[in-house]
Amino acid sequence: MPCTGGLNKLSMEALFSNLKHTIVSPIPSLFTFNMPGNEITKLMGVSVDDVMARIPGTKLESKGPLLITHWGMSGPAILKLSAWGARDLAQMQYQFRVMINWIPDFSEISLREQLNGFRTQLSRQLILPRNPFSLPQRLWEYLVTKLAHVAPDRRWADLSAKEVNALVRVLLFCEFEVKGKTTFKEEFVTAGGVSLAEIDHRTMESKLHPGLYFAGEVMDVDGITGGFNFQHAWTSGYLAAQSI
Repeated sequence: MPCTGGLNKLSMEALFSNLKHTIVSPIPSLFTFNMPGNEITKLMGVSVDDVMARIPGTKLESKGPLLITHWGMSGPAILKLSAWGARDLAQMQYQFRVMINWIPDFSEISLREQLNGFRTQLSRQLILPRNPFSLPQRLWEYLVTKLAHVAPDRRWADLSAKEVNALVRVLLFCEFEVKGKTTFKEEFVTAGGVSLAEIDHRTMESKLHPGLYFAGEVMDVDGITGGFNFQHAWTSGYLAAQSI
């Protein structure tokens, strides 16, 4: 009963070369995004409870917590995005841009209204220490001063229309360049493997070779973060053992 976990293409083809099983090309899934040299990595350890992450030019998007690390971005929002886009991102050779919406409960219209309202409601207060969106303070300061280029001593009343536009851009449409992923085999799971069309899903038995069973990641199954891959491994292993 093969239950080897995820294998690279050469290892998998060598293992099953005499069995005539179709191998869906294995590629990494559930990986973090590397952003070498990007200043945001200085905020390592900062996490945001809920963001929307998108890959511009594709339909790929994911919502959830995000963690900034010393190499780039991780957390459920990023890991789910990497799973849904595993094959697309592999074709891009892991060179792409990711767009982060730091406050996904706001639309562009509602955010502009909110910012313009702050110019009146919080007129005498400094923008930097007054964080109205419950973002981590270090992240708020980075977005305001480094990306929106708003002066640290700027008051809400003095915020210009140009600066409002800049804040809208960095809060809702903040783009980062990704250059690589987690080092090979440090990603959590592998997409691809033995084709499911050639396996009886009720027993995990090969349709080509009676008495041969599969379990776990050796099959073309990969799920999003949240324990789904563990559950599949345990369930498929149980079914195979019961069948045997």
